[in-house]
Amino acid sequence: MKKTAFALAVASAAFVHPVHASEAELKAMILQLQQKLEAQAAQLQTQAAEIKDLRTQTQTLVGQQAKTANAMAAVASPAPTTPSPSNSTAVTTTPPPVATASDTSFGGYGEIAYNHYTKDSSRSQADLKRFVILFGHRFTDQLSFNSEVEWEHAVTSANDQGESEIEQAYLNYQFNSAVNLKAGLFLMPFGLLNQSHEPPAFYGVERNEVETRIIPSTWREGGLGLYGSTDAGLKWDVGVTTGFDTAKLDDASSPLHASHQELQLAKAHDLAAYAAVNYQGIPGWTVGGAVFSGNSMHANADFKTDNTKPNFAGISARVTLWDVHTRWQQNGWDLSAVYAKGTIGDAGKIDTTVQAFNTATGANRPYVPSAFYGWLVQGAYTVWEHGDMKLTPFVRYEKFNTQSKMPAGFLADAANADRVTTVGVSFNPHPQVVCKADYQKFQDHPKNDRFNLGIGYMF
Repeated sequence: MKKTAFALAVASAAFVHPVHASEAELKAMILQLQQKLEAQAAQLQTQAAEIKDLRTQTQTLVGQQAKTANAMAAVASPAPTTPSPSNSTAVTTTPPPVATASDTSFGGYGEIAYNHYTKDSSRSQADLKRFVILFGHRFTDQLSFNSEVEWEHAVTSANDQGESEIEQAYLNYQFNSAVNLKAGLFLMPFGLLNQSHEPPAFYGVERNEVETRIIPSTWREGGLGLYGSTDAGLKWDVGVTTGFDTAKLDDASSPLHASHQELQLAKAHDLAAYAAVNYQGIPGWTVGGAVFSGNSMHANADFKTDNTKPNFAGISARVTLWDVHTRWQQNGWDLSAVYAKGTIGDAGKIDTTVQAFNTATGANRPYVPSAFYGWLVQGAYTVWEHGDMKLTPFVRYEKFNTQSKMPAGFLADAANADRVTTVGVSFNPHPQVVCKADYQKFQDHPKNDRFNLGIGYMF
């Protein structure tokens, strides 16, 4: 290559000075060109060396960045969707877990409450109501596990009122972005509270009466569910699960809460089916409903296990519960409404059996309603917001009757119906932390009037 360049240079020089250049001048020109070529060759060698050094440095830097990325991934969260605080449109919720490894995560929530009864202060109490830890693990991009472990009332022992329980434990398989399959113990998709029950996600120190007495909180069943969503904003959830056990009903003030089984050696002769749908295609607005139905006597399993209990032979006792709900959130406003109604089939046969059992044994088992219902309307408005902090007053009115219809010959207990007005405020120093205060007026039973204070968190 050097010889070729040299020859070209000589030819060029000869062409430029073909006649007038002397031999001495030609030699000087050739020497000058040769020196320039040698200088350029040396410069090219230096640049090649520099390029090689840059390539080596780049490879080293890429390797260091890869190591840093791997180290950060080991402590980063796999980040399930964070449920929004008080003004969320989310229907399903689990707080965002904090990762302990790239595929295993944990999170939690909890709340402490103080209740002061204005008519009888001896009933006032403070309680660590809930302390909850959530664990999750992602096996693959499609297969994952979710769980929720809860402790209630601070202390769990044979002599205390605390409870330790598993609220969720299920596997989830994602076929695609629109269809999922869940199997195990999971929350039922009813109302606005049951799947979004973390303290920063609802207003008031106490969960509302309708979604506690009519829709049992926190209601979960074991089974299979298929759920998903569409691009148009339609969310759906259907499945087959365990059901209620009406033979164990021991509290007429909350009939389904008193008979739901929580997958604790659950009677499973009678299974149930459910379906839920929510439309969120309009920004800020949710409207939906759900229905659940299944027999609940399980071929008289309770009596067959212990014949000192009432004999409900030949009774099916189908339990059906349905609800409709809506929520609108826009420009600081948060307005919602829920209506829920349940029925228990064969209530007359059940109560006739219970009456005979009470007479024979001196027991005081409650009578089962044929129907029960409740509804609420709620409004909130964020009056102040600064960074992550906000202040939101709210008001709620609700009406419920857990014995709205009784079989012929059986009377409802007036204690199981009321109208409740709740006025309060939520202060969020952070979206996942809340301080609450409210006053509740029970219009039919004023002995239950109370002032409540509470704090809550989720992470």
